[in-house]
Amino acid sequence: MPLSVGGVYQFTDEQSHHAKVLRLRQETVRLVHDGKAFTAQITETGRQYQAVVTEEDPAVNELPVQVTLAAAMIRKEKFELVLQKAAELGVTRIIPLITSRTVNRPEEDKLKKIYVRWQSILEEASAQCERNRIPVLEKMISADKLPAYRQTQNLFGYERGYEKSPLLGDVLKQEDTLIVIGPEGGFTDEECDMFLENGFSMVSFGKRILRAETACMYALSVIGDYMERTNR
Repeated sequence: MPLSVGGVYQFTDEQSHHAKVLRLRQETVRLVHDGKAFTAQITETGRQYQAVVTEEDPAVNELPVQVTLAAAMIRKEKFELVLQKAAELGVTRIIPLITSRTVNRPEEDKLKKIYVRWQSILEEASAQCERNRIPVLEKMISADKLPAYRQTQNLFGYERGYEKSPLLGDVLKQEDTLIVIGPEGGFTDEECDMFLENGFSMVSFGKRILRAETACMYALSVIGDYMERTNR
């Protein structure tokens, strides 16, 4: 819902339950909507909580460019960790990816429930690190559909690319970026060729072979550091 100074924000049942567990009373909280942040004062009305918006928070805690993470599906708990850390590291959009070597392929009838949980993880992580936006969570797609999501700068990590590919940090530009990370076992040769044919650049994350979830965090950390450091 839109926020404005003097307005009242009604907590959802889940948010009210969380506030009750934390024993929040006349606390000041930070609310965000459409890229704007506000401070608000919590009040409890029976079992429900609400917050009166007191002022706009001028801080903008977002990266200066849009960063999209296309991450291949991995084990449930590890993918949820990727979602949490991606939100904390400033990613704009997340695309869950199905590749040839993807083992964790959620069943269609369970996706709605899974996406509700994923969205909650993104919201909580974004609130914790005081972001102005919650990352957009796209529908799950196969790797061959990824070219439709290309940005100005399109990169994919390859675990055997150290000898023939530049390091991620050496190719970055201050541009909207799509970074693609494969599953355990990496991308197949056919997938690498498909990316290259569609204008993606292969990059290395160093000599060591990283776990898929580590590769996501490494890549987003390098990208975030570059984008913020060169924009100061």
